[in-house]
Amino acid sequence: MGFASFLMAFPLHNHKTLSFTLYFTFSLFFLLAFASTSHHDFSIMDSEFNSFYSDYTPPSPPPPPPEPHPPSLSCEQGLSGIGSLSTSCDLNSSLIFDGDVYIEGNGSLNILPGVNLTCPISGCVIKINMSEDFTLQNGSVIIAGTVSVAAKNANLFDGSVVNVTGLAGSPPAQTSGEPSGTQGAGGGYGGRGATCVSDNTKLPDDVWGGDAYSWSSLHEPWSYGSKGGTTVKNESYGGGGGGRIRFEVVDTVEVSGDLLANGGDGGIKGGGGSGGSIFVKAHRM
Repeated sequence: MGFASFLMAFPLHNHKTLSFTLYFTFSLFFLLAFASTSHHDFSIMDSEFNSFYSDYTPPSPPPPPPEPHPPSLSCEQGLSGIGSLSTSCDLNSSLIFDGDVYIEGNGSLNILPGVNLTCPISGCVIKINMSEDFTLQNGSVIIAGTVSVAAKNANLFDGSVVNVTGLAGSPPAQTSGEPSGTQGAGGGYGGRGATCVSDNTKLPDDVWGGDAYSWSSLHEPWSYGSKGGTTVKNESYGGGGGGRIRFEVVDTVEVSGDLLANGGDGGIKGGGGSGGSIFVKAHRM
C-alpha cells in the first residue's frame, strides 16, 4: 500500500489562511499483482485455449542450420589452379570429384574456358563462397547434385553451363514425390507427377504420378526433384530428380550461359524425374 500526501495553503480576502491537508491514496495492489504474474513467457498451456474452435496457426519452425561442409580446397594443390583464393585463383584444368567440395576465399575465382568441374554423384555438393568475383567462362561446365555460389559479382559467359539434371539427393525427410507401383509415372514436386495410365473406374483428376511435396518452399526453392516411377517390379528404372542451383550475389549477376535442373529421363522402362530448384538472388541481374 502506497500513498502520497499534499499540504496546501490558500490566502483568502479576509487575510485568514485556510489550511488543509489533502490526502490522496493510491493503491498499488493491482499493479503489483499484474507484475507478479507476467514475468514469465506466455505459454499456451496457461490459458483455457481450445484450438478446435479457434484460428490458431502454429509459429513457423526456426530456419535450418547452415549446411555442413568440408575444409576449403586450396587453389593450387586442391584445385590445380594458378594463384590464391585469398586474391585471385584461375582454374585451367578439368577436375572430377568423388565427394562434396567446398571452395572459400577472400578473393576471386575464375574458371577458364573449357574447364569442367564434375561430381557425377547424386546429391554431391559443390559449394563456392568468394568475397569478390566468380566467373564461369565460355564453354566451362559445373556438374553436381547441388551447386551453390556466393560472391560479390558473378558472370556466366556464353556457352557456360551449371547442370544438376537428374542428380538429386534425398527428398525432404517428411515426404517423397516418387510414384508407387509399376506404372512408370512421373515424379512429383510442386505439383503431382503425370501418368499415361488410364483407369475407367476413376476420374482423370484421381489418376496421377508422384505426390506434390514442396509447396512450403516455393518462395525460396531449395528442394531436390523426385525420382520417376518404374515399370518393372524390384527394378528402379525411373529418371532421377533434378538437383539444386543457388546463386546469392551481393551486386550483379550476369547469366549468358545455362542453369539446368531438369528431371532425368526415365527411358522406355520408367517415368521422368521431376525438376529440382534454381534460386538466384542479386541486387542486379
